Amino acid sequence: MKKLVFIWQLVLACAAPVYAQIDNHLLSDNIELNVADSNTWGVTVSNFNYQRNTEYFNKIESGRTLFGYQLHPSIFIQPTQQIKLQVGVFAQSDFGATPVYNKILPTFSAKFLNKRRTESFTFGTLEGALAHGLIEPLWDINSAIERRIENGAQFRSERKKMFADVWINWEKFIERGSPYKEQFTAGFNFTPVLLKNTSQFYISTPIQATAFHRGGQVDTDSSNLIMQFNTAIGLQLGNDESGHWFDKWKLEGYFTTYTENSNSGYFPYRNGSGRFLNASLGFGNFTIMGSYWYGNQWMAPRGTTLYQSVSLDKPGVLEKKRELVFARFLYSKTIYKNLSITARVEPVYDLKSQLLDFSYSLYICYKFTRTISKL
Repeated sequence: MKKLVFIWQLVLACAAPVYAQIDNHLLSDNIELNVADSNTWGVTVSNFNYQRNTEYFNKIESGRTLFGYQLHPSIFIQPTQQIKLQVGVFAQSDFGATPVYNKILPTFSAKFLNKRRTESFTFGTLEGALAHGLIEPLWDINSAIERRIENGAQFRSERKKMFADVWINWEKFIERGSPYKEQFTAGFNFTPVLLKNTSQFYISTPIQATAFHRGGQVDTDSSNLIMQFNTAIGLQLGNDESGHWFDKWKLEGYFTTYTENSNSGYFPYRNGSGRFLNASLGFGNFTIMGSYWYGNQWMAPRGTTLYQSVSLDKPGVLEKKRELVFARFLYSKTIYKNLSITARVEPVYDLKSQLLDFSYSLYICYKFTRTISKL
């Protein structure tokens, strides 16, 4: 097994050590500004149904089941082709939870496009969670379920040969005398396409980073300041129209870093690193992917727990070095215009513990927008 992993690492390192790994666009939120909707108002309904089961028996993360739905109706006003205001209510129900709706949050978004419709600025509720397109070691795959609503400011650029997303999510506000500290997460994803030819072969170099802050000056909380940073950089090769018996392929890999830039004294490690490699083949709506993760003192406050060196469920348990191999079987399809389904089965083998775990997920998404009338 170790020889096979070494050969796989060598092939990927020579061919292409990065990208945003699994395509999560069907699970992501997007505030659309249609030219035809200028000077109108209407309604938008987003429904996200999830069932994610992790059969994990390792020391870092115990298995659990996330099963329920999210409903996000809203009213929008689009006075011009470049401005959209949207206000709504986000409700989440985890089946069996008490109360039945364990999250009810007001939402408001103001989105502005430039004249060429390539750059946007959003203030309020962001196009967040999996829409940021970060890799799993930096960003939790469960964020669409557990932390879908983000509020703050966001700049996005979406061009033919470049994608950029820069945002800040302000998670906890403080006033003078507050008994707790302010808290926010900031990040960026910058992915320039270095080459893309007529046969749809491309080379890109994603650069990603997140920063987590807990601090403040006007609160009465005497606990220590926390500043943690994670970065990822790499290279991706791929082809979206291979012309072979498979439709598309990707080779990607990342080098990641972790740094605590404060003397909080809360964490066992102040720095760490990792390597994340992926290879995938696409067959229409079906994708097969293999992934390899090697982490050394890896911590990421907004990353997927399974990759980390510090246990979530067993306080004090550490695994300084983690080495994981994933096999991923992914199916995604838009059934109707507004309805899509995504199913995933993902076995994972821990090379150090010689332990085989797995997870399976089912997501059904419904997104509906209707213009009611002119303003």
